[in-house]
Amino acid sequence: MNRNSHLAFLILFVTMFQLSGNSFARPSLAEIRTGIDLSISEKYEEAIKHFTTLKTSYPLSPAGSFFLAALWQSMMMDFETKEWEANFYDEINNAIESARHALKKNKSDANLQFFYGGALAYKSFQLARDKKYPAAIRTAIISIKELKKVNKIDSTFCDSYLGIGSYQYWRSRLTKKFSWLPFFPDRRKEGLDKIERVSECGIYSKWAALSNLAWIYIEEKNYRKAIECARAGLDRFPDSRFFLWPLGDAQFRNGDYENASQTYHKILDSVVSQSFNNHYNEILLHYKLGQCYAKMEKYQAAKIECEKAIALKAAEEVAKRAHKKKKAAVKLLARINKKVTSN
Repeated sequence: MNRNSHLAFLILFVTMFQLSGNSFARPSLAEIRTGIDLSISEKYEEAIKHFTTLKTSYPLSPAGSFFLAALWQSMMMDFETKEWEANFYDEINNAIESARHALKKNKSDANLQFFYGGALAYKSFQLARDKKYPAAIRTAIISIKELKKVNKIDSTFCDSYLGIGSYQYWRSRLTKKFSWLPFFPDRRKEGLDKIERVSECGIYSKWAALSNLAWIYIEEKNYRKAIECARAGLDRFPDSRFFLWPLGDAQFRNGDYENASQTYHKILDSVVSQSFNNHYNEILLHYKLGQCYAKMEKYQAAKIECEKAIALKAAEEVAKRAHKKKKAAVKLLARINKKVTSN
């Protein structure tokens, strides 16, 4: 699953907090949406304070822990780090137990059921990132089972299809070589249709659906549609890296190297301005810029970007991954030098 597909679970579960006669107080939709907007805008410190306040103000509701967990995971994905892994597991486990307890007294509450399935989905995704694949698969299967219960309670719950559709698409994408077997049916089209439906009828999860769709369309080589989704997200959140990354990659793969380079520069400016920087994204972006300039035959600019990528020292946690990108930059630099010499 791509770096931003975790966003498909962030805005999705907002609808759980509509007042439905439960026995405990819960945050208003306005309060939840404020925190989510802060998260997508990468105003992380403000978002942490906001969701921590919700957790304190509504101690019986799983909302605070759930959205704090979502936020920690978003930050880890954004910065390519495991820095806040313990924070994530503490909050997501608390959210799961809180939702499970609340469901014992509110079995027909679609919102709580949705919340429970969503928390399990978050945990499954993180387990996969941590390469704990058996546990990740078991948790994912349970989460989809729980999410499907939502529509049995309330068939009009349009937003519920985002989590299910994302799972269907990405699972099929990973196992497409075995789709001829009865155990691995190709459900990419089915999953994509569900996510597209949410992008049209989802009241709260439209942006999550658009972010996920952008990456899916890149996988499907439909770069025009990927760019449309990314730009729609940027119209609402102009500087969000959740939409800038797929925009840049779609532009590059579509052969629009000029605009891709401008998008990558915007992301780079954003990355280096952050207080946390292990330099992986910085190295990656300089390499991508080197590729753009090489494609445009701006060889001097390409050389500068490659040299910057090679010179940067990454933090220990991403050293191996960064080394691969730096090695690619070295090869690109050699090809550029050979090209310049031959000319």
